Amino acid sequence: MKKDRSYYFQHPIFTLLLVGFFTTSLYVGGMYSNLIYTSVVGFPQHAPFDGTAYPVRQIPDWSHIKSDKYKSAYDAFSEGELVEAPKYDPAQLSVSTDTLKWGNPADDKVRNAKITYSVPYLSTYLLDGKENTGSHPAVDIKVPEGTPVYSIMNGTVVKASGQSSGFGHHIVIQHNNVPTLNNSSEKVTLYSSYSHLKDVNVAVGDVVTKGQQIATSGKTGTATTPHVHFQLDNSEAPWHPFWPFTTKEATDAGLDFFTAINAGLGRESALATTINPLKYVNAYIDPNAVYSNSGATSSSAVTSSDKPATSSSDSAVATATSAVPVDGTSAVTETPVAVETQPVETPVAEETSAQPVQVETPVLTFEFEVNDTYTEGQNAQFKILLRDQNGNVYQDGMSGEAVVSSVRGNFIATSSIFTSLQFNNNGEFVNAMRNMKAGNDKLKLEFDGKTYYSKEFKILANKTGDLFSDVPAGSKYYEAVNYLANSKVIGGYGDGTFKPDNVVNRVEALKFILEAINKKLDTGHLPFKDTSSKEWYAKYLYTAYKAGVVNGYDDKTFRPTSTVNKAEFYKILFAGMGVDVGSSVGVSPYSDVKVGDWFAPYISYAKTLGVIEDGVKKLNPSGGMTRGEVAYAMYKLMLTMK
Repeated sequence: MKKDRSYYFQHPIFTLLLVGFFTTSLYVGGMYSNLIYTSVVGFPQHAPFDGTAYPVRQIPDWSHIKSDKYKSAYDAFSEGELVEAPKYDPAQLSVSTDTLKWGNPADDKVRNAKITYSVPYLSTYLLDGKENTGSHPAVDIKVPEGTPVYSIMNGTVVKASGQSSGFGHHIVIQHNNVPTLNNSSEKVTLYSSYSHLKDVNVAVGDVVTKGQQIATSGKTGTATTPHVHFQLDNSEAPWHPFWPFTTKEATDAGLDFFTAINAGLGRESALATTINPLKYVNAYIDPNAVYSNSGATSSSAVTSSDKPATSSSDSAVATATSAVPVDGTSAVTETPVAVETQPVETPVAEETSAQPVQVETPVLTFEFEVNDTYTEGQNAQFKILLRDQNGNVYQDGMSGEAVVSSVRGNFIATSSIFTSLQFNNNGEFVNAMRNMKAGNDKLKLEFDGKTYYSKEFKILANKTGDLFSDVPAGSKYYEAVNYLANSKVIGGYGDGTFKPDNVVNRVEALKFILEAINKKLDTGHLPFKDTSSKEWYAKYLYTAYKAGVVNGYDDKTFRPTSTVNKAEFYKILFAGMGVDVGSSVGVSPYSDVKVGDWFAPYISYAKTLGVIEDGVKKLNPSGGMTRGEVAYAMYKLMLTMK
């Protein structure tokens, strides 16, 4: 299956870090065992589908608990400190934390949701709350260790693993003859999975019911904090839980594990084999579902001892283990497969003499690499370094988030809130400044109650004049146009103008979009009678046509110079990036965009993403898209790209 490795949105944000990640070898031990087991002895049938329940019922009231309880186990919270798990709402999760006020009840609910679902479906590890920006095929649910975990619907346990790496202790439940996400009459088989668990209270072959407790949450496997990696696979997935790329594919693309997820590697595979799990739960939620907190543990269930669950009928598959092969193909072997794991810190050998060796404990600090001078509107990158007290790379990362800002208010950091995920293996994080103003300034970094400062640098006024005579500094498109021009995405005209009010035609729109998302361009024969493979736009049009982003008209023309309207533009934008915006919306995003309009989902997503100017009341979807509007949209997109 073709992998789209375009870099989508990456914009760090937020509070209370939640990260679950897997070993670089992406071990999926026993992933075929459920298939073999079914073919040999079959699974007992479960009760018919009768709705869904949430995988987690209660969470701490994150907005009101004291900070010293952030890392407490579930049993440490009183009933008054727990609230009902928030409804999973993508629009709510994408709200910027910068707009939330502490103590405002409505904002507190949004904050609780953003903390709880800090890695949404097909998101990144950058904690921006936005779906469809990466290739993480599940929803990570932040909960304290020991939180009860429930089956979302009636089913049969087909996997109960106690592996110590990757997904850690995890459960896979098969759900037969259940409705699809978009059609309650169409019946399919789905597989829900729950990973990084502490205790597993069920075994392979157990029949479970909706709302039955199956486990408690933990941080087993490769995870930094307690949470539940909640995933829903369809029957197209070759194993469960499915992972959308192999180590080799990431390496071949020049990516490590985190950047592969953030870049959307394997996103097409994830879309084909997984379903937005909490969107599915919401679609069929049973408000009267009964949650069983008995926690009864099967005699063969996995506990924190790391033993995999087995039953008397498991013998047929006891030796079957498997991993994601390096060539990306599937394979089952009758002998255990060696698994590459993350490096483990080696303990210091004991000294044989009577005097113990005194080992200095590394202490986290931050250093900066900044230029002596910067110029308004030009390259404004700086680097933040994770270091210890001796200037060495601090190996243990940072727990939580840090905030970087201007001391004198002469700029805004592009990534003002960040976590350890933004740092590479050398402990380096490249950030940038925007909205720059001339003057002397310093960087200020706040973390864990301490403040760190960079050396002083100077921001010079841009004395070269505006890049374009018709986009002066006061223009609402000034920052966007200058940024794109400096990034070589757009250019002006020979007379020194940009013409921001000119409408964009169909092929110009394609160039804007494909250049902005760094799409690899292909060449080939154009099947339209009014286009030519010798024109400047040929490679852009062919790339979009080949990917199914655009098509021609019934008369076999494409009409390349026809104006692209706003509805068409946003559809092309998200189709070009492979973003699934859904097929419907519940609320009209603008007064002249109806809920039932075919383009409403694209417009609504564009508004949520912030690529449409603030303050717009009427969008005029049939109106032509201007060069200024396109520049603004692409700028907002590229600010979150690397």
